[in-house]
Amino acid sequence: MFAKSTMEDGTKYDFFLLTTVLILLVFGSIMVMSAGSFIAAEKFNNENYFITSQIKNALIALAALITGMLLNYRIYNNKYFMYIGMAVTVLSLVYLLISNHGDSIKGAKRWIFGFQPSEIAKNMIVFYFAFSLNKYRAELEKFLKGYVLHLGILCAIVGLVFLQPAFSTSMMIFAIGYAMFYIGGMKMKHLFSSLILLIPAIIIIAIMQPYRMDRIKTFFDPSLDTSGKGWQVEQSLLGFGNGGIAGVGLGESRQKEFYLPEPHNDFIFSIIGDELGLIGTVLLIGVYIIIMLRGFRIASKAPDYYGFILASGITLTILIYSLFNMCITLGLVPPTGLPLPLVSYGGTSLIMAMYSIGVLLNISYKSKHTDTKVDQS
Repeated sequence: MFAKSTMEDGTKYDFFLLTTVLILLVFGSIMVMSAGSFIAAEKFNNENYFITSQIKNALIALAALITGMLLNYRIYNNKYFMYIGMAVTVLSLVYLLISNHGDSIKGAKRWIFGFQPSEIAKNMIVFYFAFSLNKYRAELEKFLKGYVLHLGILCAIVGLVFLQPAFSTSMMIFAIGYAMFYIGGMKMKHLFSSLILLIPAIIIIAIMQPYRMDRIKTFFDPSLDTSGKGWQVEQSLLGFGNGGIAGVGLGESRQKEFYLPEPHNDFIFSIIGDELGLIGTVLLIGVYIIIMLRGFRIASKAPDYYGFILASGITLTILIYSLFNMCITLGLVPPTGLPLPLVSYGGTSLIMAMYSIGVLLNISYKSKHTDTKVDQS
């Protein structure tokens, strides 16, 4: 009866996207098992520690995906729901900064009670701006009530994430929010004129801390820090070089043997290049391209403007994170910690990504399968 009703409505889930995401989830778990075995054995005396944890995360993420698929995406277009969600996000970020609780790694506090508030913020900003851009749609071309209002909210969230400190995550959130401003229909002169002022400010902030300046220096000349940031990039590139066309074989990478930091997380793309070669990396890039194309296709066919903005924001988040992670491992941008969506080891990031994709699939379910433009009424 369920299948019949969906056919009668002329609607259904994007099965192609769903299948692609599930395949990527399984692939990511396999690569976490391979990439994290040596570090897991050293740190936890259990080479299966990371894969065991990842399977648990994947099961929760699957439940999150199904939940996102089943709930009508329009429930998020509610001011009380969004205001409460944003308040909880801000309070969790503030609590992380001022409390003595929370797990700290390398001087940065990222986790409280087992989850990352910055990952919540990354996804919340997409849902909130979809709601807000839709609410103030008639005002978006105005400088104060359109652009400045939304920029202020974005900068507040970015600032709280930055203070953890988590510079790279804060910049990703800024990029996602700013891209949504453009897609939402804000005036180009507002976006570009302000960006001219914002970019120098971001650069100044980036170089204020010595460790970030060191990353920039070693990006241009890895030999300046051959045992630190320069080492990471060199070892990552060695992984791709070792892999060649077909790779050294699944589980056979030597770069994961303490040559690369976080081989199961930030640098997992390099391990994929090492073990599966150029063929494996190209296929993985192809999978992300499929997700991007299906996501934007869902956005273009969304039943309403709100669905269009929300679907675009979710797709942009996956696109921006995957692109920058790959660029980091290839030495194209300064090294910093960003996960590869749906592939890297992680709990909060994986669960939130899968929930968002579930929402994206719900938008596809509500969309009529006709080659019509987005309903702008």
